[in-house]
Amino acid sequence: MKVLVTGATGFIGGHLAQTLLAQGHHVRLLVRPASIPPPCLGFEICWGDVSDSETTRTAVKGIDLVYHLAAIRDRWGIPYRDYYRVNVEGTRHLLQSAADQGSRFVYCSSVGVMGHPGCLDIDEGFPYAAGDGKYNYSHTKALADEMVLDYGAKKRLFATVVRPVITYGPGDTWGMVTRLIDLLARGRFLPVGNGRNYLHLAYIADVVQGFLLAAENDRANGQVYIIAGPAPITLNDLVDKMAQLLEMPVPSWHVPAYLARIVGRGLETFYALKQYMGIETLGSVPFITRDKVDTLVINRSYSILKAQKELGFKPIVGYDEGLSKTIAWWRGPQSERAQRYASGPALA
Repeated sequence: MKVLVTGATGFIGGHLAQTLLAQGHHVRLLVRPASIPPPCLGFEICWGDVSDSETTRTAVKGIDLVYHLAAIRDRWGIPYRDYYRVNVEGTRHLLQSAADQGSRFVYCSSVGVMGHPGCLDIDEGFPYAAGDGKYNYSHTKALADEMVLDYGAKKRLFATVVRPVITYGPGDTWGMVTRLIDLLARGRFLPVGNGRNYLHLAYIADVVQGFLLAAENDRANGQVYIIAGPAPITLNDLVDKMAQLLEMPVPSWHVPAYLARIVGRGLETFYALKQYMGIETLGSVPFITRDKVDTLVINRSYSILKAQKELGFKPIVGYDEGLSKTIAWWRGPQSERAQRYASGPALA
């Protein structure tokens, strides 16, 4: 089968592309000229940008299945128009090209389109809710998510949406788990909140499994599926497991969440003013934002019942195994990691 993968220079897209290639598929990658494609022989490279309709027509030509993972990820200081151009218009161009070609279409969305409801067992029925801290990203991802579902519902082509939770594993250069590992290893982790809230993560191999199953099952047309790991975990337990593997102590005190949010709001205001004035000192991204605080302190877990029943999805990698493999990769040569994942944090 001929498969197109966008976003293959990112974490999930890279693993998905490698898996498809290993399965014997002809894999074409749509790659921006400024990005570095995965260093594996066997890929066909199509250079260009998803926001260009001519590029997408060329990229989809002769393709049986499109996996669309390219997006501008949430990054401080990127204007809404850029998010919309790539995340919404880019998806529209690919959808139309796939419909013209008769290709299947699997879209990588995010559980972030449902915001942070602050509850457990969140399912696909939750409404869209773009959060304040990630409005540009979450809102444009929600618009694209809705557009893909509409194409599938109207039978314009086979189109399905996959919403992964926070994903981790080897190659997770810019992810939350890797950042926590870095902070713990350097003794710079500051626990926020009481740590008793639940998070729900997924190991990369399980997420890739979800994408493959969504493309294979005819029942998935016009449907959305949450893909998550076997179970949620409290922040305290997650940090404890990391600390044990790193042989590092965990701070015994916690920063109150309300205080961290106050600091985050102040830093957001300061960095917005700094950006407006063209001041380049102190970096371009505040080290604390309200959204970063919410990611760590808001209670949430997700239901994978629909994916299990309709797709046969079965996550198998637990936190002990997943974190052990991730930290083993993290301990590897820095130069190798930099070379393999050099596309930067803003594009997945």
